[in-house]
Amino acid sequence: MQNKTILWVLGVVVVLLSIFFFVFRDGQTRYSWRENYKEEKNPYGTYVIYNLLKTYDSQYDFHEISNGIFEDLPDLDSVELSTTSNYLFIGEGMFLDTVEMDRMLRFVAAGNNAFISSKDIPFNLKPILFEEMCSDYWFYRYPNISDSLVSLSFSHPSLTDTNSAYDFKYVSHNQVRNYRWHYVESEYFCDEYYSPVALGYLNDTLINYYKVKYGEGDFYFHTNPIAFSNLQLLKTQAVDYASLVFSHLPPGDIYWDQVSRLPLGIARSLDRNNRDGSMDRNLNSQGPLSYILSQPPLAWAWYTALSTAILFLIFRSRRKQRIIPVLKENKNSSLEFINTIGRIYYQQGNHRKICLKKMTLFLSFIRDRYYLSTNEMDTNFVARLAAKSDIPISVINQIFLYHKNIDSSDFVSEKTLIEFHLELDKFYKNCK
Repeated sequence: MQNKTILWVLGVVVVLLSIFFFVFRDGQTRYSWRENYKEEKNPYGTYVIYNLLKTYDSQYDFHEISNGIFEDLPDLDSVELSTTSNYLFIGEGMFLDTVEMDRMLRFVAAGNNAFISSKDIPFNLKPILFEEMCSDYWFYRYPNISDSLVSLSFSHPSLTDTNSAYDFKYVSHNQVRNYRWHYVESEYFCDEYYSPVALGYLNDTLINYYKVKYGEGDFYFHTNPIAFSNLQLLKTQAVDYASLVFSHLPPGDIYWDQVSRLPLGIARSLDRNNRDGSMDRNLNSQGPLSYILSQPPLAWAWYTALSTAILFLIFRSRRKQRIIPVLKENKNSSLEFINTIGRIYYQQGNHRKICLKKMTLFLSFIRDRYYLSTNEMDTNFVARLAAKSDIPISVINQIFLYHKNIDSSDFVSEKTLIEFHLELDKFYKNCK
């Protein structure tokens, strides 16, 4: 029981130390290097760009979409906007359900704009925005190149001078590493009327920023949201680049979407399901752990719970048994009882009762030792007892004679008690 308690304590200590090591090691605040693009101060969050845009122009309002596009993006059937407004989204992937997509399309068609910077095109916008394109490419993902350092530039004539290329490098855990930079093949910008318009380039030739006309407004797509992350915007040239990117949008109120982000894997899986003809856009099809494992705090909580459950099963797998109590050795107290009673009777001078008690004990001894019945103590019984105990018949007859006289008498002297005791003692010492 004590060993089991020690194992439990050690298991709990191991789990707590693991959590402490990964969360508080080095005595410093631990940052997540994942690209979640949340309004946080992690390297690949959007805290900086969020606050820059929020305070960019006090003439226009900054709105946060925190309950979803359908809830927070204006319904132009019931609300009339006083100025042209801009919807902004920055994230790895994006999900729009039917009603949210309808709200956004009507928002842009009325003359507003939508800026979407993600590593893939929102899957249910593809057949609507790109149905007149010259290739089925738009139903597949963006291609990419792997490199640690790239340059981003613009196509506008006023921005094509020698100072228009901005360098970006990818850093993870304080080390420069290769990164997949996304772009759009130029061959798909093939039609003068229906084709998107190229606005920016990756390494001078690969299109990574373009716009698509829809109704009276425009959709702006940027294929590398990492350019707007906190770590990149620590450099002045990255801030300048972001400023020029957003300068393509007309001034107006901003609607910042902070709830439509998805991990890239889930967004692309939804895109693949739609491309293959599946209309099941339920996020649950990705498995219950897809979102949990994509978020570091939830992932750590899951792994900690799983480790604790495994430790519990390991300790519980040992065979459990109720503790067996230590029992005291049984003692035969019959002789002590007889001696006690004998002393009482002796002190009272009742020699007859002492003799009768001794005879009772003698008969019990015969039954237990030689398995003889003492109901009929005749000559046959005496002969069998003599044969089994190897005691002469004369000694046994003397014992029974004393008992007969004592039992029939009202008074027994001390001398008779002693003689009777000696006869019994002679039997006990010599029997086999």
